[in-house]
Amino acid sequence: MEYVLGQRIRRRGERVYRPRHTYLSLSEVECRRKLCLTRQAVTDICHLLADELGTDARCPYALPVEVKVTAALHFYASGSFQHPLSSIGCISQSAISSAIHAVTSGRVRHAGEYIKFPVTPDSQERTKQEFSTKYGFPGVLGAIDCTHVQVRAPSVNALVYINRKGTHSINIQVISDANCRINYVFANHPGSSHDSFILANSTIPAIFEGNPPLDGWLLGDNGYPLKSWLMTPFIMPATVREIVFNRKHTQARSVIERTFGILKMRFRCLDRSGGTLQYGPQKVAAFFVACCVLHNFAMNHGCVDDINEDRLEDLRRRDAELHVPMPLRPNAAAARERRAHLSDELHRI
Repeated sequence: MEYVLGQRIRRRGERVYRPRHTYLSLSEVECRRKLCLTRQAVTDICHLLADELGTDARCPYALPVEVKVTAALHFYASGSFQHPLSSIGCISQSAISSAIHAVTSGRVRHAGEYIKFPVTPDSQERTKQEFSTKYGFPGVLGAIDCTHVQVRAPSVNALVYINRKGTHSINIQVISDANCRINYVFANHPGSSHDSFILANSTIPAIFEGNPPLDGWLLGDNGYPLKSWLMTPFIMPATVREIVFNRKHTQARSVIERTFGILKMRFRCLDRSGGTLQYGPQKVAAFFVACCVLHNFAMNHGCVDDINEDRLEDLRRRDAELHVPMPLRPNAAAARERRAHLSDELHRI
């Protein structure tokens, strides 16, 4: 009996682990296809998160930083649930889950470094110039809209997460610049929340109505109220000036729809075509913010993907199905006057 026990102990000590593959074993083309980033970009992410994801070297079961990052990026990019990720990481589902949450937390903590609303004079002037050059619309500091991401029905207050299509989701407010970079994210409301309600409870009104107020405006659809700092289209354009305004407004505001398309095509975990995320609202919101950080990070590294127009149109249609138009109500006189003045200016261009 003692001899048999000794043999068992020796066998445990001689345990052989499967090799843990990382992005380093992928070619550049495979890395772009499976992780939606270049190898250099993934290396930079590993360096940025090295201190936060580092583990005790004395622990034989510790996963290296590059394994954690590879597993998390594959999850974001594929939209798959956790068990298929072993094809890249060769690690258990529980270890993959821990890696995903660790990388997500690390990316969220660095969100302020990559997602910045233009509040300085230089950044405001640059943003306005980009919109003016690209779309012929002056004074624009961003295009705003909301998008839904499906979640698992939470155990508390599940009804408020049911959207117009009868599924559970969170409704997330995003602002982008003229180049599809994300400069504001507010992921804090359930799927039944109206876009205008989310805006009113975000920090955006305080930013624009501060002392002094920002010199510029956002572009939003008719899911938002007209404000002096938020230009929405004329609901029933009756003059040539109003028609021209709506046309140019639509062209410039479409950048936020394109941003959502690029974001959800790059990170399939955010799109329902990748399957509903089997996580609650808070974790899904963290995934979304982390993907927004990675989106800007990818663009900074030149990872700009051409979007499939048919796919973009499908995303627009599905978002429109969840969109609730703003109820008709009198707009502030100052806001109407500012929009009328802007329509005159656009008509003269």
